[in-house]
Amino acid sequence: MQPRPDTRHLSLDDAARLDPDREPGELDAGRWVPVTRNTWSHGELAGNVYALLRAYALHHPGWSIAINDPGAKLEATTLRGPDVGMIRKSRRPTGTGVEGWLDGAPDLAVEVKGDGQSFAELTRKAIEYLRAGASLVWVIDPDQLELVVFTPPDHVRVLRSEDVLDGGPLLPGFSCRVAELFAPLP
Repeated sequence: MQPRPDTRHLSLDDAARLDPDREPGELDAGRWVPVTRNTWSHGELAGNVYALLRAYALHHPGWSIAINDPGAKLEATTLRGPDVGMIRKSRRPTGTGVEGWLDGAPDLAVEVKGDGQSFAELTRKAIEYLRAGASLVWVIDPDQLELVVFTPPDHVRVLRSEDVLDGGPLLPGFSCRVAELFAPLP
Protein backbone atom coordinates (compact mmCIF):
# COMPACT_ATOMS: atom_id res chain seq x y z
CA MET A 1 0.00 0.00 0.00
CA GLN A 2 1.40 3.35 -1.06
CA PRO A 3 1.46 6.24 1.46
CA ARG A 4 -1.09 8.95 0.74
CA PRO A 5 0.14 12.47 0.04
CA ASP A 6 -0.16 14.84 2.96
CA THR A 7 -2.60 17.71 2.52
CA ARG A 8 -0.02 20.23 3.71
CA HIS A 9 1.80 22.38 1.19
CA LEU A 10 5.35 22.98 2.37
CA SER A 11 8.38 24.93 1.28
CA LEU A 12 11.89 23.46 1.36
CA ASP A 13 12.48 25.37 4.61
CA ASP A 14 9.31 23.85 6.12
CA ALA A 15 10.43 20.38 5.05
CA ALA A 16 13.85 20.93 6.63
CA ARG A 17 12.16 21.56 10.00
CA LEU A 18 10.41 18.16 9.97
CA ASP A 19 11.94 15.33 12.01
CA PRO A 20 13.02 12.75 9.40
CA ASP A 21 12.55 9.92 11.92
CA ARG A 22 8.98 10.94 12.73
CA GLU A 23 7.91 12.25 9.33
CA PRO A 24 10.08 10.71 6.61
CA GLY A 25 9.06 11.81 3.16
CA GLU A 26 9.64 13.81 0.02
CA LEU A 27 8.34 17.13 -1.24
CA ASP A 28 6.41 16.64 -4.49
CA ALA A 29 5.34 19.92 -6.12
CA GLY A 30 4.98 21.46 -2.66
CA ARG A 31 3.06 18.56 -1.10
CA TRP A 32 4.66 16.45 1.59
CA VAL A 33 4.51 12.77 0.61
CA PRO A 34 5.20 10.38 3.50
CA VAL A 35 7.68 7.61 2.77
CA THR A 36 7.46 4.40 4.78
CA ARG A 37 10.38 2.28 5.94
CA ASN A 38 11.62 -0.26 3.45
CA THR A 39 12.31 -3.96 3.89
CA TRP A 40 15.63 -5.47 4.88
CA SER A 41 16.15 -6.87 1.36
CA HIS A 42 15.60 -3.37 -0.07
CA GLY A 43 18.39 -2.11 2.18
CA GLU A 44 20.66 -4.99 1.17
CA LEU A 45 20.14 -4.19 -2.49
CA ALA A 46 20.85 -0.46 -1.97
CA GLY A 47 23.91 -1.50 0.05
CA ASN A 48 25.15 -3.69 -2.81
CA VAL A 49 24.84 -0.75 -5.20
CA TYR A 50 26.68 1.49 -2.74
CA ALA A 51 29.49 -1.06 -2.29
CA LEU A 52 30.02 -1.45 -6.05
CA LEU A 53 30.00 2.32 -6.61
CA ARG A 54 32.32 2.90 -3.64
CA ALA A 55 34.79 0.34 -5.02
CA TYR A 56 34.71 2.25 -8.32
CA ALA A 57 35.18 5.62 -6.58
CA LEU A 58 38.19 4.34 -4.62
CA HIS A 59 39.98 3.84 -7.94
CA HIS A 60 38.51 6.93 -9.62
CA PRO A 61 38.84 9.82 -7.11
CA GLY A 62 36.60 12.86 -7.16
CA TRP A 63 33.27 11.26 -6.25
CA SER A 64 30.94 11.42 -3.26
CA ILE A 65 28.33 8.70 -2.71
CA ALA A 66 25.39 8.85 -0.31
CA ILE A 67 22.72 6.35 0.68
CA ASN A 68 19.58 6.38 2.80
CA ASP A 69 17.55 8.99 0.93
CA PRO A 70 19.90 12.00 0.82
CA GLY A 71 17.97 15.17 0.02
CA ALA A 72 18.16 16.48 -3.53
CA LYS A 73 16.41 19.76 -4.38
CA LEU A 74 15.20 19.17 -7.92
CA GLU A 75 13.05 22.31 -8.05
CA ALA A 76 11.89 24.99 -5.62
CA THR A 77 8.99 22.73 -4.60
CA THR A 78 10.46 19.25 -5.16
CA LEU A 79 12.74 17.39 -2.76
CA ARG A 80 13.65 13.81 -3.57
CA GLY A 81 15.75 11.25 -1.72
CA PRO A 82 17.28 8.61 -3.98
CA ASP A 83 18.20 5.29 -2.40
CA VAL A 84 21.75 5.90 -3.62
CA GLY A 85 23.18 9.07 -5.12
CA MET A 86 26.61 9.73 -6.62
CA ILE A 87 27.97 13.20 -7.34
CA ARG A 88 31.25 14.84 -8.17
CA LYS A 89 32.90 15.94 -4.91
CA SER A 90 32.84 19.57 -6.03
CA ARG A 91 29.02 19.46 -5.71
CA ARG A 92 28.96 17.95 -2.21
CA PRO A 93 26.77 20.07 0.11
CA THR A 94 28.16 20.62 3.60
CA GLY A 95 25.49 22.57 5.46
CA THR A 96 22.53 21.52 7.55
CA GLY A 97 18.83 21.63 6.74
CA VAL A 98 18.12 23.06 3.29
CA GLU A 99 21.82 23.93 2.87
CA GLY A 100 22.74 20.28 3.46
CA TRP A 101 20.62 19.09 0.55
CA LEU A 102 22.05 18.74 -2.93
CA ASP A 103 21.19 21.47 -5.44
CA GLY A 104 19.82 19.63 -8.46
CA ALA A 105 19.89 15.93 -9.18
CA PRO A 106 22.73 13.57 -8.37
CA ASP A 107 24.97 12.79 -11.35
CA LEU A 108 23.81 9.20 -10.83
CA ALA A 109 20.53 8.57 -9.00
CA VAL A 110 19.52 5.04 -8.01
CA GLU A 111 16.01 4.06 -6.96
CA VAL A 112 15.18 0.57 -5.70
CA LYS A 113 11.53 -0.41 -6.04
CA GLY A 114 10.04 -0.84 -2.58
CA ASP A 115 6.95 -2.77 -1.53
CA GLY A 116 4.66 0.26 -1.70
CA GLN A 117 6.00 1.77 -4.93
CA SER A 118 4.81 1.31 -8.47
CA PHE A 119 7.19 1.15 -11.39
CA ALA A 120 5.28 4.08 -12.92
CA GLU A 121 6.07 6.21 -9.85
CA LEU A 122 9.76 5.36 -10.09
CA THR A 123 9.79 6.12 -13.81
CA ARG A 124 8.31 9.54 -13.04
CA LYS A 125 11.09 10.12 -10.48
CA ALA A 126 13.71 9.02 -13.02
CA ILE A 127 12.40 11.59 -15.48
CA GLU A 128 12.47 14.26 -12.74
CA TYR A 129 16.12 13.42 -12.00
CA LEU A 130 17.01 13.67 -15.69
CA ARG A 131 15.20 17.01 -16.06
CA ALA A 132 17.10 18.30 -13.02
CA GLY A 133 20.46 17.40 -14.55
CA ALA A 134 21.18 13.72 -13.78
CA SER A 135 23.42 12.03 -16.34
CA LEU A 136 22.33 8.54 -15.37
CA VAL A 137 19.42 6.99 -13.44
CA TRP A 138 19.14 3.36 -12.44
CA VAL A 139 15.75 2.00 -11.35
CA ILE A 140 16.05 -1.46 -9.86
CA ASP A 141 13.09 -3.83 -9.68
CA PRO A 142 13.87 -6.68 -7.27
CA ASP A 143 10.58 -8.44 -8.10
CA GLN A 144 11.54 -8.81 -11.77
CA LEU A 145 15.32 -8.99 -11.17
CA GLU A 146 15.70 -6.13 -13.64
CA LEU A 147 17.47 -2.81 -13.79
CA VAL A 148 16.24 -0.01 -16.04
CA VAL A 149 18.86 2.50 -17.18
CA PHE A 150 17.67 6.01 -18.06
CA THR A 151 19.97 8.48 -19.83
CA PRO A 152 19.18 11.90 -21.30
CA PRO A 153 17.46 12.93 -23.32
CA ASP A 154 15.15 9.92 -23.59
CA HIS A 155 17.08 6.65 -23.72
CA VAL A 156 15.86 3.63 -21.75
CA ARG A 157 17.49 0.20 -21.51
CA VAL A 158 16.17 -2.79 -19.57
CA LEU A 159 18.83 -5.12 -18.18
CA ARG A 160 18.20 -8.53 -16.66
CA SER A 161 20.24 -10.57 -14.19
CA GLU A 162 22.47 -12.13 -16.85
CA ASP A 163 23.29 -8.75 -18.45
CA VAL A 164 26.28 -6.51 -17.75
CA LEU A 165 25.71 -3.01 -16.39
CA ASP A 166 28.24 -0.37 -17.40
CA GLY A 167 28.68 3.20 -16.22
CA GLY A 168 28.56 4.75 -19.67
CA PRO A 169 30.36 8.06 -20.23
CA LEU A 170 29.69 9.15 -16.62
CA LEU A 171 31.55 6.23 -15.02
CA PRO A 172 34.06 4.96 -17.59
CA GLY A 173 35.42 1.57 -16.65
CA PHE A 174 32.56 0.69 -14.27
CA SER A 175 30.88 -2.61 -14.99
CA CYS A 176 29.26 -5.46 -13.12
CA ARG A 177 26.82 -8.23 -13.80
CA VAL A 178 23.30 -7.14 -12.87
CA ALA A 179 23.04 -10.34 -10.80
CA GLU A 180 25.69 -8.89 -8.42
CA LEU A 181 23.20 -6.23 -7.35
CA PHE A 182 20.68 -8.85 -6.23
CA ALA A 183 23.13 -11.23 -4.53
CA PRO A 184 22.96 -11.44 -0.72
CA LEU A 185 26.18 -12.02 1.19
CA PRO A 186 27.27 -15.66 1.24
